[in-house]
Amino acid sequence: MDFPIYFSLEQARAVLPEVKIRVERVIRLNREIAILKSVKIDADEQTIQTELALMELNKKYFKKMHLFYKEVADLTRIGIVLKDVNEGLVDFFSKLDDRDILLCWKYGEKDINFWHEVDAGFAARKSIKLLENYKNRTKF
Repeated sequence: MDFPIYFSLEQARAVLPEVKIRVERVIRLNREIAILKSVKIDADEQTIQTELALMELNKKYFKKMHLFYKEVADLTRIGIVLKDVNEGLVDFFSKLDDRDILLCWKYGEKDINFWHEVDAGFAARKSIKLLENYKNRTKF
């Protein structure tokens, strides 16, 4: 598989429903992992119950980690760049003329409404309408 995978705005919008589901899972799993990491079991006293509790905690933790990385890998295979697992921020590589740009979507947004240059970040997002207007002008 070649990377990056380039999306037109229409192609990115077509895969967005699947991306939304997967990003929601990544966010949820990331929170669950943080909770599991915060659990402290007092292991000063080595008992069977303590050992079993530690094993059960580790089993849950590693299962969540496995599911988390599976979702991240699946997003990567689609061609998505996951920028922030806490916020659910993703980018889709695209082209503007012959240069790379990124179509930008954040969990909770209904559609892909922003884009930015590859060397810029979230703060430099521009309205997708600017991109659509530019592409319409260049067709003449």
